[in-house]
Amino acid sequence: MLRSMTLACAVLLGFAATAGAQGNPDWDKIVAAAKQEGSVVLYTGLPGNPSTKKLTDAFQKKYGIRVDVLELRASELREKIRTEFVTGRTLGDVSNTSPNQTRQFAEEDGAIEAYGPLPNLARIAPDTRAIWQQQTPAIQLPIFNLYYGLLINTAQVKDPPKGYADLLDARFKSKILADDFRPTGGGHSFHSVTHTAFGNAYHEKLFANQITFTRDQREAERRVGRSEYQIYLPFLLTNYPSLKGLPVKAVALQEGVTLTPYSAGLMKKAPHPNAARVLMDFMLSDEAQAAYAGEGLMPVVSNMMDKLPEDLRPFGTAKILGTSLWENETATYAAAKEVYK
Repeated sequence: MLRSMTLACAVLLGFAATAGAQGNPDWDKIVAAAKQEGSVVLYTGLPGNPSTKKLTDAFQKKYGIRVDVLELRASELREKIRTEFVTGRTLGDVSNTSPNQTRQFAEEDGAIEAYGPLPNLARIAPDTRAIWQQQTPAIQLPIFNLYYGLLINTAQVKDPPKGYADLLDARFKSKILADDFRPTGGGHSFHSVTHTAFGNAYHEKLFANQITFTRDQREAERRVGRSEYQIYLPFLLTNYPSLKGLPVKAVALQEGVTLTPYSAGLMKKAPHPNAARVLMDFMLSDEAQAAYAGEGLMPVVSNMMDKLPEDLRPFGTAKILGTSLWENETATYAAAKEVYK
């Protein structure tokens, strides 16, 4: 299945290059049909982020198509989409969530389908495309990336960790606060990526260094600022500008940041399928990518890093260690629960 989806992606990219070079009457027909539908419904798993309103305002201004938005947490989003599909009353058109959850919607619930050729697919940057093509590209469209590094207390840590092995140093024993690795979230993504990259032995040593778990991300950042802990991981770099004035610093380790992509999916039996595809294509436009970048979300097309807040621009070209993959999830969840008891 993965191979067929990758081949489908190659076809889509070929279409996009042709459409960009020569124009595409078929796409013009889709846009016309989208305008006839008149509206589109977006379900997003990123509640409260201002980029959503910026995106929808720009889309409505360009196409005259109304966007209705429902913001939900990831677990609520899954239940909403699954229930609508099972009952035959699909109300949403486009979902925004992680690629792993989009694949869950498609492969376990059958509620997401391939979105077909989009003119802007060719704009996806090479580093994002390399990750995207590992994750069933035909059913999930990358729209932005979340980068995770470390947050350190600058008053206490004069020699910050340079690599992941440094987190095992005895000088940080009992001084590291971490988002819990065992449930879904940034902490599990960190565990999944580092477990794949460095093995289970790495986590046995990290456990021995007596890290402390939390589920309150924003409070954890301030606990580091108050010197309760020296390090918080994984730190969502998007939040860095909001911590100005605190004695903290964001750090990207030399092996690279851990990455959580964010994707869009087309709901099966969507009531506004043409408007849904036009909205998904628009998410890769300069207007949309600038809206995401302005809120600290890493763009997935080239030459947009200058749209990031100034504090985040140095991280825009950070090396990427990896991302959690659907195929590894069962094993990495089990490994996290086994080590971190």
